[in-house]
Amino acid sequence: YHPAMHITRTAIATADPFLLAIVKLHSRVAHDDEDAILALMARAAAFEIERHAELALLAQVVTVTFPSWCSRMALRIGPLWSAGLVDHPVTVELIDGDGAVSIVTGWRIEGGHHPVLTLTETITGQALRISYPAGYGLNAASIPDDLQHAINDQAGCSYDMRGAEDGAPGLSLAATRIAARYRRVALA
Repeated sequence: YHPAMHITRTAIATADPFLLAIVKLHSRVAHDDEDAILALMARAAAFEIERHAELALLAQVVTVTFPSWCSRMALRIGPLWSAGLVDHPVTVELIDGDGAVSIVTGWRIEGGHHPVLTLTETITGQALRISYPAGYGLNAASIPDDLQHAINDQAGCSYDMRGAEDGAPGLSLAATRIAARYRRVALA
């Protein structure tokens, strides 16, 4: 990870990454009065899990700008959404010192949970910008069951702790354990 690397995410999917009925069941809420707050908490839980595990839960285009690079680069956000490659192909662009952008064609990508892009030609410039589709799919049903459970558990814990000032900040224990399984191992 390069400290000056810049990452942006642009949503493709418009659905929520959870099923409200399941969040309510997990939170032991039988009425509809709290639906809005539970949905807000579940969205926040999904956001926290995505950031903690460096994941894209639902389909999105991730754009990474590297101010310096080598021939093989780990793309920080996974998984590569291979079903989205037709409509959202991987693009690799070289940005010159004067801001001119040119398309780089000498590269290959390894998909999967932790995508890696390998340059097959030597290039020089000011920055390298890579855009690729990431995520599990277009709706909550495409997200692995354990990550859905992490969202539900985190939302339920937030719901149970609402108004409490002495609760522990951060992810719930279950969400932390689950997210840790998806995190890329970082080398110092």
